[in-house]
Amino acid sequence: MRKKLGSLLVIAVFAAAACSSSATPSPAPTAPPPTSAVTSQATAVATPASTAVEGGNMVYALNGDMVLADPSLVSDGNSLFVEAQVVQGLLGLQPGTISTVIPVLAAALPTVSADGLTYTFTLRTGINFQDGTPFNADAVVYNYNRWQNYPPGDLQTNAYYYGAVFGGFGTASNVASVTAPDEQTVVITLKTPQSNFELASTLAVFGIQSPTALKAGNADTTPISSNKYAQGELPQGQDMVGTGPFIFKEWVPGDHITIVKNPNYWDAANAALLNQVTFKPIGDSTATLQALQSNGVDAAFSISPLDVKTAQSSGLTIIDRGSSCNQLNLDMNQSVGGKATIYANKNVRLAVSEAVNKQSYVDAFYSGLGKVPTGFMPPATTGFKAETLPAYSVSQAKADLAASSVTGSALNIDLYYPSNVVRPYMPDPKGIATAIANDLTAIGFTVNLKTEDWHGGYVSDATSGKFALYLFGWTCDWAGADNFLYTAWFGWSGGKPNPQFGWNNATANQDMLQALQATTPDAANALWGQVQDLLAQDLPVVPIVNSQPPGAYTSKVHGYVGASNGIEYLNTVWLSQ
Repeated sequence: MRKKLGSLLVIAVFAAAACSSSATPSPAPTAPPPTSAVTSQATAVATPASTAVEGGNMVYALNGDMVLADPSLVSDGNSLFVEAQVVQGLLGLQPGTISTVIPVLAAALPTVSADGLTYTFTLRTGINFQDGTPFNADAVVYNYNRWQNYPPGDLQTNAYYYGAVFGGFGTASNVASVTAPDEQTVVITLKTPQSNFELASTLAVFGIQSPTALKAGNADTTPISSNKYAQGELPQGQDMVGTGPFIFKEWVPGDHITIVKNPNYWDAANAALLNQVTFKPIGDSTATLQALQSNGVDAAFSISPLDVKTAQSSGLTIIDRGSSCNQLNLDMNQSVGGKATIYANKNVRLAVSEAVNKQSYVDAFYSGLGKVPTGFMPPATTGFKAETLPAYSVSQAKADLAASSVTGSALNIDLYYPSNVVRPYMPDPKGIATAIANDLTAIGFTVNLKTEDWHGGYVSDATSGKFALYLFGWTCDWAGADNFLYTAWFGWSGGKPNPQFGWNNATANQDMLQALQATTPDAANALWGQVQDLLAQDLPVVPIVNSQPPGAYTSKVHGYVGASNGIEYLNTVWLSQ
């Protein structure tokens, strides 16, 4: 699952820009539909209701443990997966999609002022939190004000997403005000237009929790290690209190997390079918597959792509996650330690791009669950533009390397890859790096493979610009062009290019800043298209693969709807007896 990278850089960039991220066109009803007619965030059509069986406890394998029980304070995929079952926001994504925004606790998508600064939400009525207290506009205002006013320290540090989306906290936030003219209306006013506002608002971290529970649980206690609410140490119904189809019951760190059916869920037509879900943290792919095969777990968020055929032969079903929402790149840093590298030479970058046989990597390491990229982010991402990227050609790569005039010891290069980690876009870092090294050797490079522990320095060394050639990737937070091109990779900080790449293109930077503040999706996406054209001209990175990370479940499981952004809803799932 994804872990956010370079958060300090991102927050600094957003604060400097005084806004956030990119645009997304969102389907909107012409008028607020009645509650009974609107599909909720957790709705998914998978199995005819007449055949579904209610009841049962599903055991679900996560890649690791939850980190905190307060969704506003987490950025890891394991926590967000659990919390998305319990806490809901004003907006969400249509299940199985990565960019189709739908109203959840809002009765419809917001109306937006002509200047792009004011979003007016009409809320659903008749909804209670899981502690029985009413959901209303005051509750929404309380949550938004709470996030914005997190004090410096571990609350701000852990509330990564609020800072990244809104540019910081307090007066640095792009949120000017959140008000409640009446119990059913919330008005969010921004300081500058923010073209990603609706899509970013679908993140689970913006789920609305019960103000009563937050206050009673002293949810803003610091340090977080002493925060019983965040640590999930309060009794059922007093921790992680939202409006979703499941209620948080207990968390035994390192062993299991339990959620149970919400008997009073507001959307009766889409209430949970399962009585309970028990999440088990299993970090080893071999152990996960064995647990599935032995019926120790009913479903697993992920298995190794190399285990797909074995899983299928064991009678397991592979989760269909549709279009990819991630990308692995071979990054070429043009300046390390203030000195130009050989990758500052355009012909060298061309040669590297042409030397790598991407399709062979997809075939060898992804079991068919990956595609060679056609651009600089996944094709399903809002704002994507297909580009003509260099094709695999050993002869052309040799010619371009010769044209670079780089010779001798300068062709002795280091290629870094991470160890002690498996990423959705990088199931076998060493194997992929070795294959790339072989291809680069074939055109005249001498490649020294080097590695660092992912958790012990690789991420910080890569993002701070210490590597010249290395593997790195991104899984979407929200499926917008800005989340890849700006947040993850190429946003400038302090008026300088991201040291991760040393890509000094002021035109691209200006286009990104304008796209972030565009008032319409079309205007934003046109600017993101120009940035992608510049990337295709300059080639600061080599796109390697867009993968579809596989999960699996046993024959007992029905109604599972996969999504490539890593957030899937379990209210539609049922177990055959």
